[in-house]
Amino acid sequence: MSGRLFIDFCGEESDVGPTESLSFGRVADIEIDTNPYLHRRVGLLEYRAGDWWLTNTGSSILLNVHDRARRNSAVVSPGGRLALTMAEFSIGFSAGPHAYEVLGVVEDVDLSIDLEESGDGDRTLEWGVVELNEDQHHLLLALCEPALRSEIPEFSTPASRACALRLGWSMSKFNRKLDHLCRKLSRVGVSGLHGESGNNATGRRKTLAEHALRAGLVTAADLSLLDPADLPEEVDA
Repeated sequence: MSGRLFIDFCGEESDVGPTESLSFGRVADIEIDTNPYLHRRVGLLEYRAGDWWLTNTGSSILLNVHDRARRNSAVVSPGGRLALTMAEFSIGFSAGPHAYEVLGVVEDVDLSIDLEESGDGDRTLEWGVVELNEDQHHLLLALCEPALRSEIPEFSTPASRACALRLGWSMSKFNRKLDHLCRKLSRVGVSGLHGESGNNATGRRKTLAEHALRAGLVTAADLSLLDPADLPEEVDA
């Protein structure tokens, strides 16, 4: 059974539960664009019979759905529906001269991989590697900055308030982005990312930073993406 659905369009994130639905289009829950060639509602995401479903609610626009882990794809014609049985997906579509892409993550999808069925037994899998949007990349850089600037393997993880200040974000924005990224990595098998407060929250940030460094999600070469500034003074051991 699938859990919550997380949608990202151009860095704006939406979190939807099984009792809710989410539409996207020119005039919808997610406002894609004012493009007059775009339908008022292009698609609808809703939970039915244990799965999230995508319905093409437009009259002429095709929705191209890609499974970002297994690289499968499907086309949903106007009036058609597709069960989103993948963990991470993208929905691409065009209206007039413009093209758009909506990214999604589904909780609690079975991520077991059958290499025989995939027909690609020589493929090397990259565990815990996910596609990051700009805000997620910057968040990881702020968390890992002390380690990336130091040759000493032991490092202290910056506190949430220090990271938010480093990025110029409010605390509510930082916590929202952190929660979303932790859920995204948990979906691909990274453990220890469910802390809520106190020591659990500190441990979650440390686990996230250590995984980002091990998996190469951020490197010292990426530090130029952050604004020049002194390192945050407030850290958690």
